[in-house]
This record gives sequence, C-alpha cells and structure tokens, in this order.
Amino acid sequence: MKRWQKILIELFVGIVVIAVVLKLVEMWTGINPVDNLKNRSTALTDINEVAAALTVELEKGKEGEVVLFIKDIPEEDLLNINYIMSNLEGSVDSYQVHTKLFGVRRVVFQIIRSDNSYVYDAYKNGAPIPDDRPEARKLYQVVKNVIDSQIGNQSMTEFQREVVLHDYLVENCTYSFGSDKNDNEYRAYGALVEQQAVCNGYAEAMALLLSCAGVENRYVVGTVNSGSRSASGQQTGQSTVSGRRDNHAWNQVKLNGIWYHLDATWDDPVGDKEIVSHAYFNLSDEMMERDHVWNKEKYESCPDMGWNYYYRKQIYFENARDMDEYVTRIAMGRPYGVLECAYAQFEMTNTTLQGLSSIPGLKTAYYSTVGDFRFSVLTLYLN
Repeated sequence: MKRWQKILIELFVGIVVIAVVLKLVEMWTGINPVDNLKNRSTALTDINEVAAALTVELEKGKEGEVVLFIKDIPEEDLLNINYIMSNLEGSVDSYQVHTKLFGVRRVVFQIIRSDNSYVYDAYKNGAPIPDDRPEARKLYQVVKNVIDSQIGNQSMTEFQREVVLHDYLVENCTYSFGSDKNDNEYRAYGALVEQQAVCNGYAEAMALLLSCAGVENRYVVGTVNSGSRSASGQQTGQSTVSGRRDNHAWNQVKLNGIWYHLDATWDDPVGDKEIVSHAYFNLSDEMMERDHVWNKEKYESCPDMGWNYYYRKQIYFENARDMDEYVTRIAMGRPYGVLECAYAQFEMTNTTLQGLSSIPGLKTAYYSTVGDFRFSVLTLYLN
C-alpha cells in the first residue's frame, strides 16, 4: 500500500471516529458540539439580548421552539425571562438548558403568542380571536369598552388619550405584591379584567391600551430604589430612598416625536384605587433616573419635560406665592377631592402646609410629596 493511500485511510478513519464521538456526545447530552463551537463567538451574554431575540421571533408570528446559544447568563435570569419580555407579543412557556460545552449552553425555548397580541390584532385589524383563547376574548371586550368609553372619538390629542387611559387604569386597578399562584397579576389581563396587578401588569395594560388607541409606546424594564415610591394617606414629607433595588416595569410614550417616561404603577400610591397621581407622567430621563434605573442604550432617549402632565396643565409653579394662590383658589371653590400641583426652586415646609388648614371650607388636608428639590409634587386630599 502506498504511503498516500495509508494517509487517506487514516484520515478517513479519524474523521469517522470523530463523527461517531460527536454523535455519541449529542445522544448522551443533547448537544451538538459543532454547533456549540460554531456559536461560541456569537452566543448571547445578556438576558436582555435573549428577551429581544425571542421577541423578534414572536413579532414574526412564530410559536413553538426557538433555539438560542447563551454564555455566562445565570439560571436565575432565565427563570425571570418573562419579566423582561416585550409585553404585547408573547412569552416563554418553557425552556430546556443543555449542558455547557466550550463555555456555551444550548437553550431550547418554547414560546407562545400572548393574549395581548390577539387583542391588539382584533381591535386594530378585526382579526378573529380563536375560541380556545377565552381570556383573550375577555380582555378584548374590556379594552374595547375602555377605549370606547374613555376616548369615543378620534378628535382627542395623543396627550389627552394618554391622560384618560392612564387615569382609568390607576382608578380601576389595585397594586398587588405578587402571588406565585396567580400569573395574571403580571399580565394586562390581571390589571384590566381582574383589576389587580404588579408593575408588569400595569405596564402591559398601559402599553396595550395606548397601542390600541394609536399612541406609540414602549415597555421598559429596569430597577427602582426600594422605598422611594410615593405614599398616600397621612404620610408627609419626601419619601426616603433605601439601598435595595427591586425589579420594575414601566412605559415610554411618544408625543409629537419626543419620548417620555410614564409609570402608572407609581402613580397609584400604595394601590389606593380612589387616588390618581401624575407624579410619574411624562418625565425626562433626568427626572426619571432619580429613582429608576434602566439600560439607556436599549430604550428611547427622553430629553425634556415638554409634555409633562403638570407643565401641560399649567400647574407647575416656580415660587410658593403662586402655588399658594392656586391651592387657595381651588380649595375654596371645591373643598373636596384631590388637588395636585408641582413646584420647584423653593422648599416646602410643614409650616407652609399647615397654613393650608386656614383655607375657608377646607376641613383637613393630607399630603405627600414625590421628587427632589427641583421638581416635587404636592397632593392634597380635601374633604
């Protein structure tokens, strides 16, 4: 046998052995080593990248199996993938993580279309909702009723639509601290149909209502300073900020080509259905980052306060005298309900607030403030 023939045979045998070994590895572990090696340089290293990749597939109309390769992503992050997923399209029903090889894990996700996507498609395009999606049918009816009753016609501006939908949600949903037994609390269904939700449910509901009403928006995930949320009732003074951070979700809304932050959850102080705050209604990045943290590279830039609620309603005051005159005038004319305004460049003191009790016809006034020295919100509960 010639030398070159021997080399060819040895090479062929070597290839066969390698192929057999690779096949056995795949049979034993469910991993194709070649795939892992090939995808090593492009493996996803951040859970937000995984969520974005799955959302793209859902936007294409895909349901079922999606295979992704990941690297250095903790199992805990994968468990919370639906917390991060874009809200309107769908979610992860289950996933299987294979053994790490070459520093890469092969993950097989099973994705399902969300009720929100069926509702949106039905409302905007008249598409039928399948009989096997009863919750989507219920959610659709609520969304349709809300938009028909709160908006009615298309003469309202985008800002006006945003206000009425925000106020409806805050008035009709109670904040929940989450339950392992009720996944609906994390969905728009919980916020709109069952009227109880955590921040995810508020943000999903806000996104679904705004989208159906023709207002461009985005679903945002990040973290917040635990303890910095505003409180209603008799708590006074600015709230303190603790060192602990909690996961959170809110929205970004586009008005006249400019994006703003909208946090309906934090506008529902301690889940009180009778109080509607606008402290987190259309804030800039600068204002929002006082107590919210998010990956700015992955979301829209919110540069100004032009469509902030208090600015547009002309109830933002630069000095105490103007604010006192406004509060006195409104309280004397309507000494009941809730009165809101925002102020800046002066310090609110207990003496100033106690002086409000001298307003004729005003029996009691509770207050809470949210914000910092440059922009704070005063809420008076009149009765």
